[in-house]
Order: sequence, then C-alpha cells, then structure tokens
Amino acid sequence: MQNPARAQPAHVFMHGTQPILIDCGEAAMGQLKRAGIEFRDVHHIFLTHHHFDHIGSLFACLGLNMMTQRRQPLTIYGPPGTRSIVEGLCAACDVPNAIGFGIPGQQLPHPRDFTQVREITPADAVTLDDLTVTCCENTHYRTEDAFGQDGHLSLSLRFTRPERSVVFTGDTGPCRALETLAQGADLIVGEMMDLDVTMKRIRAMNEGMPEDRIQMIRDHLSKHHINAADLGQLAATAGARAVVAVLFPPGIATPDTAQVYVDRVGKVFAGTFSIGQDLAVH
Repeated sequence: MQNPARAQPAHVFMHGTQPILIDCGEAAMGQLKRAGIEFRDVHHIFLTHHHFDHIGSLFACLGLNMMTQRRQPLTIYGPPGTRSIVEGLCAACDVPNAIGFGIPGQQLPHPRDFTQVREITPADAVTLDDLTVTCCENTHYRTEDAFGQDGHLSLSLRFTRPERSVVFTGDTGPCRALETLAQGADLIVGEMMDLDVTMKRIRAMNEGMPEDRIQMIRDHLSKHHINAADLGQLAATAGARAVVAVLFPPGIATPDTAQVYVDRVGKVFAGTFSIGQDLAVH
C-alpha cells in the first residue's frame, strides 16, 4: 500500500564518504538527490528481498547511469534471484541503449558493461575496506522451521564498522535468527506493522472481499511482519542502543498517533526509539 507522503523503502548507509544503498524502492533516485547524494556516487546496492516495493527503482538506476555514461562498476548484492532480475533489466535497456542521443557513431555504455551482481546467503559476508556486511534469513517469506530448504530468501542485513554497527531488518516477522544478527547493534532500522489499522484499511478498500480471504491476509501479516511490541522486543533481546521504525503502512505513526507506538516500544525497550521520516539522518 502506497503512502503519498513517503517514498518506497530505500536507505543509505554512509561508509565514510561513500553512500551504500540498501533496497531501491520506487522514487529512490529522486530521494538520493533530495538527500544531497548523486546517484552516480553509489557503487554498492544491497537488496533485502525482491518484493516490488523494495526494487522498483532498479530499472531507473541502471538506465540513468547508462544515460549519464557511467564507467565505474556498480555492484548489486542480494539473495538468489537478484542476477535474474538484473539481467532482465539489462535486457530492457537494449532499446534505449541503441537509441542513445541520436548522435551518429555515439555508443553509450550498457548496464551490462558496468553492473556486477553478487548473490548472497546467510553463509556469506561482504568486506568493503573496514566495513563488513553480514546477513541472515528472516521470516518474511517462511517460518524458521523451513530455513535451509529450497526456496526464495528474504534477508536482514548488518553493517559493521569498527566504531558502529547498523542492522536493517527489511520486511520480517518475529525471528530468532534476526535477534542473533542484531546482538549489540548500535542501531536497528526496522519495520513496524499495526495489524488492526492495516486490516481496517484493507476491509475499507475491498468491501466485497470474502471473510476467509480477509482472515488469510490477517494471518499472513501477523506472521510475516513485526508490530511495535515485536520491534521493541527485538531491540531489547539484541541489546541494541537505538531503534528507528521506517517501514510502516499508511495510516500509522502519524503525528496524532505516534505516541501510541512510542509507548508500545517503550514498554519493552529502554533505549532510544524514534519514528523515521523520509530523508532523516540517524
């Protein structure tokens, strides 16, 4: 569900002066510019999973870099399936690449020339100078008793430098593997679902939907997403210092309701909690 006041999921982790993009939801390229970051300065993109709200601007990213004649490598990391998605987007660039700017003899670099893909799983770690990126499977796609079996992966990511560590939950339900990944983190950037508010909106937008379908959606959302209390419990169990909620559906955490969620998290987590705003810095 879209919120006209907010862009889709995309976050920047600053590694020194180098911006690293985590997820690439719709409007990510414009939001980078609003944050004072040139998209051409992004050399690494990490994807938590492949739902469209987290990858919707990948095509724009590849195309804009092509049209501005990027030569530097762009590496995209993500769970298995990332390569197939990027290859498809590169194929979609064939026609605009052939068109170019209509200048005879001019040849734009093709995204295939500058884009690299590295598919990652919980067994992998990525090292970029003094930054280490680790991950775990989370419960956005399936329950923990199905981990390790064949199937698509949804990942949570941890970025660790000598002076700071940040965990991005991505979309997830309650998850022991994520609790382990987040141990001692300085900051958890996490989603926050309000099931009752969300289901009320779903009912209002789908008046003719059968009740069994409504209950199926409710069951899915309750297992594959975390609410404010879950987010607070994750932070408390992990011993994190601070939490910011960034992935929440429209209609929750408004100025009128924010304190409700602050109170819910505060019941189980004694650290710093805030509700994220687009372009905010933490």
